[in-house]
Amino acid sequence: MITRHSYIDTRLTRILVGAVLAALVLLAYRGIESNGFHYDDWPNILNHAPVQMEHFSLEGLLHAAGNANLARRPVASLTFAIDWWRGEGSPAAFLVTNLALHILMAWATMALLLAVFRATAKQPASHAAIVAAGIAALWWASQPIHVQAVSYAVQRMTELAALFSVLCVWAYLKARQDGPHSAAWMLASALSFALGALSKENAWVTPALVLMAEFLIVRNDRPLTRSPFERLLLATPLLAIAAAVLDFVVDGPLSHWALRGYVDRDFTLTERLLTQPKVLLFHASQILWPLPDRFSLEHDVALVQSPASQEFWLPMSLILAWCAVGTRFAWRSGSRAVGFFMLWVPVTLFMESSFVPLQLIFEHRMYLPTVGVAGLVGFGLARTRALPRPIADMLWIAVGAATLFSGWSTSQRLPQWRNDISLYEQAVRSAPKSVGAWNQLALSYLEDRQPEQALRAINRAIEIEPRWGDGYPFVNRAVILEAMGQPDRAREIYDQVIELFPRQVLGYNNRGLLDLRANNPEHALRDFDRAIAVDPTYAAAWTNRGTAHLFLGNRPQAQSDFERATSLSPHEPLALHYLGQLYAAQRRLQDAAHARSQACRLGVEADCRANNQPSSSPR
Repeated sequence: MITRHSYIDTRLTRILVGAVLAALVLLAYRGIESNGFHYDDWPNILNHAPVQMEHFSLEGLLHAAGNANLARRPVASLTFAIDWWRGEGSPAAFLVTNLALHILMAWATMALLLAVFRATAKQPASHAAIVAAGIAALWWASQPIHVQAVSYAVQRMTELAALFSVLCVWAYLKARQDGPHSAAWMLASALSFALGALSKENAWVTPALVLMAEFLIVRNDRPLTRSPFERLLLATPLLAIAAAVLDFVVDGPLSHWALRGYVDRDFTLTERLLTQPKVLLFHASQILWPLPDRFSLEHDVALVQSPASQEFWLPMSLILAWCAVGTRFAWRSGSRAVGFFMLWVPVTLFMESSFVPLQLIFEHRMYLPTVGVAGLVGFGLARTRALPRPIADMLWIAVGAATLFSGWSTSQRLPQWRNDISLYEQAVRSAPKSVGAWNQLALSYLEDRQPEQALRAINRAIEIEPRWGDGYPFVNRAVILEAMGQPDRAREIYDQVIELFPRQVLGYNNRGLLDLRANNPEHALRDFDRAIAVDPTYAAAWTNRGTAHLFLGNRPQAQSDFERATSLSPHEPLALHYLGQLYAAQRRLQDAAHARSQACRLGVEADCRANNQPSSSPR
């Protein structure tokens, strides 16, 4: 019989274990607030005006959610707006929130394990089980493979989707305990699923996890199905997979959507499917041996070309064996919880590791799948009481040591995300054949005013693959030469880019800028016209063409171009600066003040001074 005293006692244990868990995660991620923005943070946060909320308001939140850069992820966009407001655009605010979400996810993982323990044991978890769940959750939270999700602001999307998926399953298990609040818990489960699905698309696998929770946890020691309908329900995931395969065979809408995404990839759907087993095996090895230098934003992954290749069938055999063992446990009464956690891994990997046209490898994709591994760790520790004491003690010590080692590795990995140079220096060490990594490293050196190192890095990128990105590294080589005071050599490279890569908008745009700086706006205008013809959405070309028109005295056309530029991108300070002048000359004082305010916020000091002076109205 469970007394009130014992209930309070175990609740205090939960609170204590949860507090220790949070403290140790904070220790592993100490210093995260010093890290910066990177890569995809720019289109989703830094260059995306709707999330840049300056004054907290419901209208601002709805605007951010309704105008997310990735339209299907409004929840993440809403949280970006809150962090922009409270941190005034500082990366620290975003990363502290990411860390808080990581701790919430660790607590959610612990709560899910305890719910599984209760459902399978038919009684509340003991003190030992609570500690086992806490250690398993800490093992999960300390994994260095999660640094990419936590210290990469935009991967808030991954954290939110995972958190709400776990909360959905946990709330469902609470609802199925048939208590007085079952309806409320079921509503919380549905709401969690909706929030997860609106955070990132991979949360759409959550119904499959709920289905597994019903059949493998709630019915752990009961008959698996009791009616033909339930057998059909249990087969739903397999039927969905079969429908997807059939769609590809008959060239249906799903295949059209997926294949369309491979147009801009340097690999085919077949190559991706053949390579993913090797990628997953590599991620498993990272988790088993988590040395800091084994983790990186980029990894060199050789494409697998044939199913006869050992690089395909060996890891695929291991994956199928894992699934077969998990299915075996799931089928056996009394052991289905083990099957639940084993099958959690492939189910949560299905979307991002199959036909969806994503990059081949990114470490943050393991964020939700590793919860299944944590479940096995916790379940194993909770069952050690049935083992001889020396063996049980050895297992607890081994898990504890692995957790501490992972936490240390995370603390060592974290500073690599401090800035773009530290991030991409590690990336080129880990992936020396990655053109993208060398290219980004070159741009990072250039921004840090190290042009010689930038030139060496961009030359290495061109050596590896000169046609990468439609000649993008060539463009960057010319940009670096300009920064080194060699405009003639830069012009020669822009000429080559335009000849070899006629669809590369930067070739025309940057050559036009050379002419503009050389006080030759007529020639510049021709290149900016061609740049806009190639890519009408490239805001900088509109700004530059407007500047050329302004230099030629064509103010109406200049104003039209500047307005077009600012409609395409909120980060066009020169366009805003000139619009402030043009509006002031037309006595549109409110519009002029707004344009100057925006230009000031983007670093145009003259506009800051103008807006602070009462006499700044046009002459």
